[in-house]
Amino acid sequence: MIKFGIIGAGHIANRFAQSLANFPDAELYAISARSMDKARAFQQQHPSELIYDHYQALLDNPQVQIVYVSLPHGLHREWVLKALDAGKAVLCEKPAGINAQQTQDIIDKAREKQLFFMEAMKNRFTPAYQKIKELVQDGAIGQLINIQAAFCRILPESQATYHYQPIQGGALLDMGIYDISLVEDFFKGPLTIGQVDYKMHENGIEIYAQAQLLGDNFSAQVTAAFDRDAPTSAVLTGSKGIITIENFHRPQSFKLQTIEENQEFNLPYQHDDFHGEIQESIGAIKSNINESPVMSLRDSITCAKLIDAIKNKMPDSQAKQNS
Repeated sequence: MIKFGIIGAGHIANRFAQSLANFPDAELYAISARSMDKARAFQQQHPSELIYDHYQALLDNPQVQIVYVSLPHGLHREWVLKALDAGKAVLCEKPAGINAQQTQDIIDKAREKQLFFMEAMKNRFTPAYQKIKELVQDGAIGQLINIQAAFCRILPESQATYHYQPIQGGALLDMGIYDISLVEDFFKGPLTIGQVDYKMHENGIEIYAQAQLLGDNFSAQVTAAFDRDAPTSAVLTGSKGIITIENFHRPQSFKLQTIEENQEFNLPYQHDDFHGEIQESIGAIKSNINESPVMSLRDSITCAKLIDAIKNKMPDSQAKQNS
């Protein structure tokens, strides 16, 4: 039985714990929250053996094998490093770090300790996404030449938490990471940043960003925003066809259009959209594997570097000034 500990007891952690209950070979063993009251409330919904009001106390428990880090972005590096130092495998909510240096620090520590670490890019583990990967690799749309990915929503500052905070906030780290991860996964060649359009909050975090990414015979456009609503979708264009994905950050269906055919695919989750990444983590622990081939350490650092490069095109970005 694989014993999980969860650090952070917010909305995402609740969804994760609910998904974890579907695995007969794993259990939620311990919860750590900012207060004992919050930990108890979480435990009432998601039974666990132990609860803590200090993150380090959970890490000090030798029974915990793997830690799911579900904290605001700016706390990821600190607590992932502490978890690895405590000998725990780690599954960390995206983004792994708020910049490439933080992400590299995590990767270096995971390699030094020879422990499993994975950034929780859950959409890569859904049946629909994996089918899209298979079709593209098999040449269903020919040579991939363009990707358009947009993830936007209206998120007023009054309804946000860390999203608007300097350094750890911004649309790129919260939603643009999905856009960037999609591009990185389907185009593994070097990418440079072309034109960037953006809108900044007065505190220096971007509330809208649209960037062009350029590769060898390839281009992409990624869009993320807190200040406008738009369909969350991605379009993969190849020399022979197009794949359109609605809700690409948690896909269950997509369309394939070629000269020969128009086909719709409906591939629902196995239980929910967290299931695949949990299954990957459990499998890695059982097989003593330190890195996922689906969301590798290389993938994480490449995505972080691309976000840094986009921010470097924003002269007034506070995140750039503090990276």
